[in-house]
Amino acid sequence: GRFVVHRRFNLTAPPAEEFDIIDISDAYITHSCSNYVDDGTTVFSRDGSLVLKVASHCKDGGCMNSGRVMSRSSFKYGLFEFTARVPKCNYVWPALWLLPENTHGEGTYGRWPCSGEIDLLETVHNHTFGTFNLIAGYGSSGGCEASAETTCNGCVPGYCVSTTYNESEEATADRYFVEDVDCSAEPPHMWKEHTFVMSWQPDEVAMWVDPTFERDGRGRVRGIAPKKSDNSEGYSTWKVYRRESTPQWQAVEGFMDQCFPEANNDAPFDDRFKLVLNIAV
Repeated sequence: GRFVVHRRFNLTAPPAEEFDIIDISDAYITHSCSNYVDDGTTVFSRDGSLVLKVASHCKDGGCMNSGRVMSRSSFKYGLFEFTARVPKCNYVWPALWLLPENTHGEGTYGRWPCSGEIDLLETVHNHTFGTFNLIAGYGSSGGCEASAETTCNGCVPGYCVSTTYNESEEATADRYFVEDVDCSAEPPHMWKEHTFVMSWQPDEVAMWVDPTFERDGRGRVRGIAPKKSDNSEGYSTWKVYRRESTPQWQAVEGFMDQCFPEANNDAPFDDRFKLVLNIAV
């Protein structure tokens, strides 16, 4: 198929015109040390770009005041292109991802993780790579135990998470190479500007970093070629998840059949999602 531009974000305007600036502690969300605030110091526009910043220590010294935004617009399927300079080192944990509806991921199929999450980019400290993951889940009477029963509770209170993410250092299936990192060099520590691209279609979600676009005579995208990767760790510069070959996606089919029989086969990734950007620590 061919893709035409449907929506551009106006990053020259104050961030609140395009994004909800989130004001919440991250301690009980992703369990980081970030405290997301809306005071003008952690989220702002500068030179036509949206800037997120770890700005200061919390008053009690137990956390860091940082930035997090969620787009006011929501999206379902399409080709997404983001250009960003991503901070590295100092144990920061920047992320670019998608959630349905609100910070708590409350969508058609219930609260997180029942309504899904798409992580286009997560990277930590000195990692040369980003990770790309799908997260889904289902209501459960006993977590992910084999003896547990699937329940139509919208993941409240009990649920099982089904995700492609694997936190083992040996796991590489969700990783893609971006750029080498030297935390001993003079600051600022960040990757150079890169373009992150995601194609979200029924039954398939794919991503690339710094690909080459093939366009037709009218400027519409008709093809995407991955950038060649020559890193020593053997990571590619693109990843794809297809429902037919991704067991973590297939794991929620029973929940969907039982609780949402009218849902599409690719549920929960058949609903509208919003963009989320943040820097955790």
